Amino acid sequence: MSIVRVNGIRISYATYGEGFPLIAISGKDSNMEWWHPAVKEALSANNRLILLDNRGTGRSEVPPESYGISDMAQDVVGLMDALGISQAHILGQSMGGMIAQEIAIEYPERVAKLILASTTCGVTRVRPSLRMLKWMFRKPSVFSPRDTLNMLYSKTYMREYADKIAEAAERMGSFPPSARTMAVHKEASRKFDSLARLGRIVSPTLIIHGHRDWVFRPPHAVLLARYIPDSKLLMYANAGHGVLSQEHRKVMEEIRRFIG
Repeated sequence: MSIVRVNGIRISYATYGEGFPLIAISGKDSNMEWWHPAVKEALSANNRLILLDNRGTGRSEVPPESYGISDMAQDVVGLMDALGISQAHILGQSMGGMIAQEIAIEYPERVAKLILASTTCGVTRVRPSLRMLKWMFRKPSVFSPRDTLNMLYSKTYMREYADKIAEAAERMGSFPPSARTMAVHKEASRKFDSLARLGRIVSPTLIIHGHRDWVFRPPHAVLLARYIPDSKLLMYANAGHGVLSQEHRKVMEEIRRFIG
């Protein structure tokens, strides 16, 4: 793990493998420890994989003021500058996909290919699922790995792969987010809306989504595919919000082909 100062705050990052840079951005409340080991291994097999803790999470600094998706996108670009990276493939998952969109829209020359997983161009653009409404109503203010895992995977999947779920829960227990960070990330995600700017994305784009995702229902992915030029949508029938890890073998092969 390394620390670099960008945009006036300390950002923690790590690199794996060699080759053309691929920056993977995690979702709300999470940090780089959350990435599934098989996903990290696959993404770093032929590329220089760069992971980071978004501001407010992991080992990165917690700013005293509020911030938004644009600020976190600038952090990624600042990290690229600090590492001497002029262009990279950008992969964003969930809120990380919002950050990735912002980079591709506002800094198009920095993005070679764009990968958006389990994300949205605006949380209010699609009617939320009943389960999401219930979750929002009862969401605790204290972080719970079990609550987050219930968002990512079905109960059946969690029973069948109890050992992997236990490992994931342990990873999530490292550097848990504060109640304030959870609130700031939630508000940043709520305010983000890129629909009117999606046409400005010039990078070839791969959109990955689970058909059983109740956090961002499948129409969110369809909307992205409709408005992003030169985009391809892959929908996985049996996966939910955690499609990247749940279907990691299939998904990683598609990403490998996509980025060449």
